[in-house]
Amino acid sequence: MMAVPCGGCGAVTRAAAPAGVAGPCCYGPNVRAATALLACNGHMSTERAADLMGVLLDASVSTGFTEGLVARLAKQLSGFEAALKQALRAAPVMHHDETPARVAGDDDDRLLYVYTARAGRLVWFGAADNRGHDALDAFKILPGYTGTLVRDDYPAYAKYDKDLKAVQLCCAHLLRSLRGIGELDTDPYRVQRGWTESAAAALSDARAAVAKAKVDGAIALDPDLLAGLRERYDKAVSWGMLTNRLRDWPSGRHPGYTLATLTRQGDPSMAVHRRLRCAVHQQPL
Repeated sequence: MMAVPCGGCGAVTRAAAPAGVAGPCCYGPNVRAATALLACNGHMSTERAADLMGVLLDASVSTGFTEGLVARLAKQLSGFEAALKQALRAAPVMHHDETPARVAGDDDDRLLYVYTARAGRLVWFGAADNRGHDALDAFKILPGYTGTLVRDDYPAYAKYDKDLKAVQLCCAHLLRSLRGIGELDTDPYRVQRGWTESAAAALSDARAAVAKAKVDGAIALDPDLLAGLRERYDKAVSWGMLTNRLRDWPSGRHPGYTLATLTRQGDPSMAVHRRLRCAVHQQPL
């Protein structure tokens, strides 16, 4: 705000700031919105968000301004996180995952973990300094959840299985593991790829079938088509177990046998059915 000294007495008069203006330097709603969007939805540090505002929009904001926006936004969202978690826990299908992340500018070079939970358009992010039950329990999302949980095979998740309707192994993780086992082959041999490629193809074809069924307005796959996909997948996984059951490995079981066994947990006849349900964007048909 402008300050004007009196020509007679020298007193400095400054106009009062209008409502919503917190200091002598004020940015408009578009700059504030863009800065908050980068800092909160862009999954980056406040320093990086402030820097991008200057580079992309020629609006040189400070890190302090950016941090203040995040704090103000968090205050306005009081109660939102609790409501979001409640909605996630009520969802029939929920996806949960975690990934490591280094702390920028941390002298100790700490490795923290970013967690995410998703159900449809509901998405929650959290962070913790550990990858275990201390964090998972503290988030208050998984304890007591009774729906279908889509997850990877990280052992810490097993604690919550007893309350779940079903557990769905994430197809993205499964396909990546199948590719990894297939890469154990040395040309021209196809010992592992002989079953991993068949299993992956069944999952990919299932994804395409579910996508087509959704476009056609169907609420379930054709029973014969589903039965064929199940048979293809189970046949491939059974071969993976058989061919690797006695295969040598430097330590313990051959990883091909471990993966094949993991994908056949529970009722073998339902193995592909559980995976088909997440073939399209990890969502059941």
